[in-house]
Amino acid sequence: MLTKENIDLFRSECKAIQIKKNDFFVKENEVCNHIGIVHSGTLYGYFEDADSNFIVSELYYEQSIVTSYRSFITGVPSPAFLKAYSDTIIYAMDKNHYDQLMKQQEWAYIFKKISDLLFINKCFKETALIKLKAKERYLQLIENRKQIEQKFPQHLIASYLKIRPETLSRIKSLDLYQDRK
Repeated sequence: MLTKENIDLFRSECKAIQIKKNDFFVKENEVCNHIGIVHSGTLYGYFEDADSNFIVSELYYEQSIVTSYRSFITGVPSPAFLKAYSDTIIYAMDKNHYDQLMKQQEWAYIFKKISDLLFINKCFKETALIKLKAKERYLQLIENRKQIEQKFPQHLIASYLKIRPETLSRIKSLDLYQDRK
């Protein structure tokens, strides 16, 4: 977890980037040259599969680390899109500045914390998709990301959970009904 001091230090080395609703932070097949922290607004990462199906891979809001990390680190084109769901401000650092700061021990430590956080989040999501039922994934999501339902529409949350929007509606209505007993 990044401390407030780490976040503030990171932001001090960044430029504020404004992204309008429906504009892209990164497009598929472009190299991602920035890593940032969302200051305000919302974004979502998504893939288009071979049949042009839209699959949400991540939901970003305030304090989220946002990047196509594999692309950012390796310089290969991003396999995903990162798109603003609302007007968004990101404190972002370009790859050249990152590489310069990485030579300093204090920054190497902060960047390791960032990479660890991204990796752990990916592992938790992957494990949840394999081991948990849809309802359990939903409950875990709203427990760990309490504001998610106020930030994103149901169809994006459903895609992120790898379920249909109708399934998410049914899960939510069953939970509401059970709470009234």
